[in-house]
Amino acid sequence: MDSALEHKSSYLYLVLFAAWLGWVFDGMDAMLYNIVMIPALHDLLGASATKAQVGYYGGLVMSSTLLGAAFGGILFGILADYIGRVKVLLITILTYSLMTGLSGLAHSWQELALYRGLTGFGIGGEWAVGSVLLAETWPDIKRTFAGSFMQMGWPVGFFLAAAINFLVGTHGWRSVFFVGAFPALITVLFRLKLREPDKWVKDHARRAELKRSNSYATDEEKEYRHFTFSLLFSRKYIKLTTIGFLLSAVALFGVWGATYWIPAIVETLAKSAGVAEGAIHGRIFLAITLLNIGAIVGALSFWPIATKFGRRGAFLFYFLTGLILIPPIYINANNFNLFLMLLPIIGFIGNGVFSGFPVYLPELFPTKIRATAQTTCYNGARLVTILSPFFTGVLIGLYHGNFAYAAATIMSVYLIGLITLLFAPETKGNALPD
Repeated sequence: MDSALEHKSSYLYLVLFAAWLGWVFDGMDAMLYNIVMIPALHDLLGASATKAQVGYYGGLVMSSTLLGAAFGGILFGILADYIGRVKVLLITILTYSLMTGLSGLAHSWQELALYRGLTGFGIGGEWAVGSVLLAETWPDIKRTFAGSFMQMGWPVGFFLAAAINFLVGTHGWRSVFFVGAFPALITVLFRLKLREPDKWVKDHARRAELKRSNSYATDEEKEYRHFTFSLLFSRKYIKLTTIGFLLSAVALFGVWGATYWIPAIVETLAKSAGVAEGAIHGRIFLAITLLNIGAIVGALSFWPIATKFGRRGAFLFYFLTGLILIPPIYINANNFNLFLMLLPIIGFIGNGVFSGFPVYLPELFPTKIRATAQTTCYNGARLVTILSPFFTGVLIGLYHGNFAYAAATIMSVYLIGLITLLFAPETKGNALPD
């Protein structure tokens, strides 16, 4: 790629738009399933299906998506280090778009689980590869802005999914999935406009030259002889890999523990407040909307916080405020209107912290393993995320059905994040490692 092109403002914003839009579509895709899960499972299981059966099989389908995101994300990250960021980014967008469309053709819950699992493959890879492409293209001094703006795309995807459901939802859940295949068309435009970043092009050429000559003189050159995934667990990188994984796991575990049960809490409070049964669904939608408004503000706020106080300082801010502010919100969740008013705070903290990962993780690792590290740290942590609803469910049992107390207790996971930060290096002001 021509370095002059890479530093053109118009091209920088094209890369930002591509990474942001990919993440918007990721968020949209995930929310589309949440919106149509009940009618889809009722249709696939038959009219006699109970609410419990719909919830059970719907959860299995959701789990297949999360598992697909975890393993597919790692696979695509490895590929991105070997064949290029742009190529793999387009493959991931194409994968989750086409699999979303195929979800509309499912004739059983098993088929739907298969398609959603493959959708997860694309979703898991897109974020990590897109954030690496962004980090390697944007100047060091502006990377926090670019990462924060990209991360803001996920909650925007919620509003796009709601709009799609509003416009075509009356035509059935299959039509909603068919429209979700639209992002596949975007890959054509991006394929014509995007170029591999200079850092990867130079590293790829060096990898090829070393392999051709079979002359690995220095310890650094000898790293090219090893599989990128195995390098993450070498003595040189294991500490950074562990830090990246723990920070990701804490954020993911926290946000799922904090938000997974919000619909159930809102439903309970709404009934206590005398809200009519038919109006409860609208109240839940309002709650998720407020949560995502807070998420957008929280994602963008990482930029000025990290610029002023550094990467570690920004993570410290989100973890500490999550530990201090979120538990009281849930513990005192006995007033319906007050709880709704406080939901943006949960979204701000729980979702806002994720802007740190497209900024911080690429700064920890060199180009040769950057995408592998990005996907392994983040998507490996997704496996922990799957356990978050389970642990919350156990806590609900211990608290005799009190969703709020269970969610508040889960927030203690932020303590692990605070401890991890004691060992994390500060990368503010550092150039991206070669």
